[in-house]
Amino acid sequence: GLSYFLRDVTGIEKSNIRYDEAVAGKDIYITLDAQLQAYGEKLMANKMGSIVAIDPSTGEILCMVSAPTIDPNKLVGRDFGKYWNELVNNDTLKPLINRAIYPNYRPGSIFKLVQSLVAMEEGVITAHTGFPCNKSLVGCHNHPAAGNVPQAIQHSCNPYFYNVYARIIQQGKARSIFLDSRIGLSRWRKHLDSFGLGNRLMTDIPGVGRGFIPDTAFYDKWYGKNRWAFSTIYSNSIGEGEIGVVPLQMANLAAIIANRGYYYIPHLVKKIGKTGTKREEFTRKHYTSVDSQHFIPVVDGMELVVAQGTGRRAHVDGITVCGKTGTVQNNKYNDHSVFIAFAPKENPKIAVAVYVEYGTWGGTWAAPIASLIIEKYLRGEITGRNIEKEKRALESIILTKDAKF
Repeated sequence: GLSYFLRDVTGIEKSNIRYDEAVAGKDIYITLDAQLQAYGEKLMANKMGSIVAIDPSTGEILCMVSAPTIDPNKLVGRDFGKYWNELVNNDTLKPLINRAIYPNYRPGSIFKLVQSLVAMEEGVITAHTGFPCNKSLVGCHNHPAAGNVPQAIQHSCNPYFYNVYARIIQQGKARSIFLDSRIGLSRWRKHLDSFGLGNRLMTDIPGVGRGFIPDTAFYDKWYGKNRWAFSTIYSNSIGEGEIGVVPLQMANLAAIIANRGYYYIPHLVKKIGKTGTKREEFTRKHYTSVDSQHFIPVVDGMELVVAQGTGRRAHVDGITVCGKTGTVQNNKYNDHSVFIAFAPKENPKIAVAVYVEYGTWGGTWAAPIASLIIEKYLRGEITGRNIEKEKRALESIILTKDAKF
């Protein structure tokens, strides 16, 4: 609405010339679960990182938490400039960055899920392919040898996925290892495009990052054309190297696997107006280039991760959680803790990604926080062994290299 009035030289209002009555606009209905959002913000207090949860059956974003956060009430009024300058110039934790949608994080071992799927689709391995845990290739922790894809995911075996990536990149399609690697990397990159990786998800949220998936042009510029091969880029095999993703893409990856091969674009607006409908582009399924049959062993492996693997702290009594841990290397301080998951295994209702900076192992902080988000959404309360996990998460402080554990 509008109001026109006269003031005298001293600023005192003298008369109202005209008043146009305000007309209400249409209500916006959003997808966020208010209770889950509030709970996620509590869990991430005194931490740096994010939580993103999606309903895999619709693409609706259930919660999106970025930590640390700010008090938006201080960004209004006369003290706006003062508070803004303090945030920009003096706050080293950078709370103005939306860590759920913007930073390019290395994904760590959660990327092994993608490597498995691409390799099976390319036909360079089957679900029953095994590799020895040869630590002379790349470091790994002690675990039984992985004789198939589910076991490799369960134990997050680095040498296994070194071999998997090698078979993807160097398939023997050219006699030169340099030309062969170009062909393999191009095929790998094309598959990753279908997962929405390396591209900006066309969501309704402004400022979403695109992540980064290297291609032949990138490595040509870096090393020179025909001067790189698998041996140059093998760090990508375990989600390190040059790969970058944003947490929204991580949660969408969990949704893709939950759906056995497709996703709806993640979005925040359910409808505009009581009689409104969802935007058409958010109702379309986006299929990956990987056949749905290849998702079965990956899902089985993710179940093993939580049942008896690296993500046991994500266990929820009475709910079959499928997940994957990630530990992202950080040379300066503690490594970063990453976990993606969905639940239940059949007819999934929630897919979640948790990223805790400086949280060390993926199973240390990200996995238990994800389990709390899952149970809170599916049951509405925290029960059993998760009560102690909740207490630990709420009381923890993980902001620096001197994080308390």
